[in-house]
Amino acid sequence: MSKKKRIKTILIIVFAILALLTAGVVGASLYFFGNMNTTEISKDNEDLGITEERAAQSDAKITNYALFGVDTRDMSADSGRSDAILILTVDEKHNVIKMTSILRDSKVPIEGHGEQKITHAYALGGPTLAIKTINQNFDMDIKDYVTVNFSQMAEIVDSVGGITMDLTPSEAAEINEMTPDAQKLQGSGSMELNGDQAVAYSRIRKIDSDNARADRQKEVLSAVFRKIASLPKTQYPGVIHDFLGLVETSLTYGDLIGYTTSPLITKGFYTEQYSIPDEAYETDLKGGIDSTGAWVWTYDLNKAAKRLHTIVYGETE
Repeated sequence: MSKKKRIKTILIIVFAILALLTAGVVGASLYFFGNMNTTEISKDNEDLGITEERAAQSDAKITNYALFGVDTRDMSADSGRSDAILILTVDEKHNVIKMTSILRDSKVPIEGHGEQKITHAYALGGPTLAIKTINQNFDMDIKDYVTVNFSQMAEIVDSVGGITMDLTPSEAAEINEMTPDAQKLQGSGSMELNGDQAVAYSRIRKIDSDNARADRQKEVLSAVFRKIASLPKTQYPGVIHDFLGLVETSLTYGDLIGYTTSPLITKGFYTEQYSIPDEAYETDLKGGIDSTGAWVWTYDLNKAAKRLHTIVYGETE
């Protein structure tokens, strides 16, 4: 299925970094966390759209975070529409990190603003309304977020030394259209991408579908995870320091330190990737122009929420 608006990417790697921390790394906490850009938001269930039933069912070993990517082109600003929206699930019961992208053009009710694209919630009410919109429409229990400005993604990729991606000839050609001559790729297949090339890869919008672009987001994220896992532990301090200076988050120093004793460290972790909607499951999925002239995805939100609960919590009907 084709789509006329582009999906940007989000490269949120903080949890992968934290999952690789060691006791020695924690000792340098002032260096790691001294440049954190922390924003306090309400943790009240009602303020965040979390129902009493969902709060009662939540599992302390399964924590969900909202990951937002914005593209203001202003390197100092983390505002605007959230052009990339992911739910990152840290599952300490099964030692897995799950990444579920919500396509930005999904048409949903946004409290106080009627039915709009879910991407608009962040611009209309910041991270609090964006989190509330996810929780209300998909019956989730998210209380914290991480936001990165898409324009900073190149720095994040470069901070880990680049990533390896498997590119089709069409993808390589699209990257070359968006990068200067000095960074043109020579060929396709398994290619090493620097930050600028990774940005270009994530901005590809002409050759395929909305779902394919969402898949690229998760592929880039997984590539960063793999790269971090391959780095010598001596490089962790620099990566952590660089990354935390590029994001805005509601997480605190204490929240992040808490992960240093997680099974994700002691036992290791693997990743899983999903999308909402996914045409293989949301069989009523339709894309087109709505009454306002906007291009949107429409589908049964209740059914999509139930599938998300199976992904995240293992719930079955």
